[in-house]
Amino acid sequence: MPENKDKFRIEDQVELYLEVKNVSTVHIKVFEFNTLTYYRKTLKPFDTSIDLDGLESKITRKYEFNLPANCKRKEKFVFEELAGRVGLFIFEFVGNGRSARAVVKKGSLSLIHRSTPAGHLAYIIDDSRNICKEPGTGLWLENKFYPAKEDGTIFMSYSRAEISTKVIMVNGDFA
Repeated sequence: MPENKDKFRIEDQVELYLEVKNVSTVHIKVFEFNTLTYYRKTLKPFDTSIDLDGLESKITRKYEFNLPANCKRKEKFVFEELAGRVGLFIFEFVGNGRSARAVVKKGSLSLIHRSTPAGHLAYIIDDSRNICKEPGTGLWLENKFYPAKEDGTIFMSYSRAEISTKVIMVNGDFA
């Protein structure tokens, strides 16, 4: 639905809308996804068709509706538990044998980088445009982790050969 966003700031409340018809009960499961593990294994953007079988949901809800079955309506679902949280969340809505999925990203990371005479100097920036400094902040580059110092600087010395590769930005548990 056009009202549904897929990216939220950390402080935003997650609200999702679902259009229902001939549904008296909707079951909702919310899965929190480990982004670092996924990106280290695949080195590609998140794939929304991921198999959720066997995963345990963080939030489970059941909604009952007492409206005529043939009435098409838009329902709003609010997830206050996710306020102030950062991460990638998968919402699965199931009703009357049909399912719908939404993927919500709370928070974002950006990279500021410049070359110096000794190597590359980088900073990871959060969605509030602050330099990330918490423990676990750093960059994964070619299976090597470059940790951020207390001031948030990340230094990578030059390699002998020119490479073009992907990096994984990490701040705490979020990548």
